[in-house]
Amino acid sequence: MASLIKLFYFFIFIIILPSCSFKNPAGFFEDQQKELEKEIAKKNSKLVFIESKKFTKEVKGIFEGKLIKPINNISWLEKNFTPNNYIPHLEYNDTKSLFYKSKKLGKNKFNISGLSFEPIVFENNIFLYDLSGNIFKFSIEKRKLIWKFNFYKKRYKNIPIQIKFKITNNNLVVSDNLGYLYKLKIDSGDLVWAKNYGVPFKSNIKTKDSNIFLLNQDNKFYIVGENDGETLINFETFPSLLKSQQETNISLDPIKNSIYFITSTGRFYSINYKTKNINWLLNLSMTTTNRETGGKLFFSSPIIHYEDKIFLSNSVSTFSIDSKNGFINWELPFSTSLRPIVTKNFLVFASKNGFILNLDPRTGKVLWSKNLFQNNKKFKIDKIGSIQSLLLISNKILATTTKGFFLFIDYKDGKILNYTKASGSGFFSAPSLAGGKIYIVDKKMKILVFD
Repeated sequence: MASLIKLFYFFIFIIILPSCSFKNPAGFFEDQQKELEKEIAKKNSKLVFIESKKFTKEVKGIFEGKLIKPINNISWLEKNFTPNNYIPHLEYNDTKSLFYKSKKLGKNKFNISGLSFEPIVFENNIFLYDLSGNIFKFSIEKRKLIWKFNFYKKRYKNIPIQIKFKITNNNLVVSDNLGYLYKLKIDSGDLVWAKNYGVPFKSNIKTKDSNIFLLNQDNKFYIVGENDGETLINFETFPSLLKSQQETNISLDPIKNSIYFITSTGRFYSINYKTKNINWLLNLSMTTTNRETGGKLFFSSPIIHYEDKIFLSNSVSTFSIDSKNGFINWELPFSTSLRPIVTKNFLVFASKNGFILNLDPRTGKVLWSKNLFQNNKKFKIDKIGSIQSLLLISNKILATTTKGFFLFIDYKDGKILNYTKASGSGFFSAPSLAGGKIYIVDKKMKILVFD
């Protein structure tokens, strides 16, 4: 029966596909329908339908493999640290002491916490924003505000403005949930250019060769000129009738000139932005009859590209995918929107409710799994908060929670080694790490630096 359902939806997908629009005012991505039909013929486009129960079993085990020596990075220039979203094992001074706490910088009048935002750290300065649309450059060395910029003023005072930004060529490229894209000089905060695209941007920002790559709420993919903000490519993918608040995601392979992105409908694209060709298309969406999700909107974790493999989790499953052809190496029925930890010898995924597991990256085998908050009086989720982010730092997993806790977890078996209440108000941002220090913003809009 399951095979018949898969076959039915596969033929429906083929019938619908030719009617989809791929607008291209700049003359790129010609004959995209033919390209996609070729991909289907080569079986590089797949439909994945999972009706099995989600993996929630606790597995006792110990990882005994090697861990690469931590790297002492000096900056954090973009969300997810690198173009391909891969964050290596990073060095942390591990004194677990509060090195610095700033005064209140902005406003959090909408009382939103647990955002996927990560502060940018560059040349001993930290860049952050608040939900009123203020962007700040703060000097950690001088312990003072260098500049403050607000593009919006009072026009959108009743709307929480969520901002994404990235440093490139000594400029700050900024996108928002109002459809604006603009560029600031990082030295002065002066506006270089601004464009209104009319539809909210929902993805992280990637840049390469003076190009800006991003995706809007309607799953339209853009390549924009970094120098003037003019649209170079406007590529319409499969639209979504329902507007999700979940962030969509982009990963960049600068070696192969490939962009990987996943839309809110679950379509996963690999595109060569130099040749303007679609490398492959993979459908990782759920069905409307999925019993486990009840028809909820699609979500995905950040796309991690590492050694010709892609690792991600979504509302259907967790996957290892061959980045060359889009073939699925393995699949586990576990779902999360949190960025995983990826190493050569193991992967760590965690759900927001505290279920964490360590996988073999070659086979997807569960090496160990554990529910951090179950049957543990110290770590009740109502007290600790939900898991917000994961990092591998100085031979330990750092998990941050929305209520302001740092949890230090043994990567070998999932045991909580120690924990601390890092912020009484909870966290506004996820952490960034540079120079052996953790940078994070709390709900009172104060910068916290931990040594």
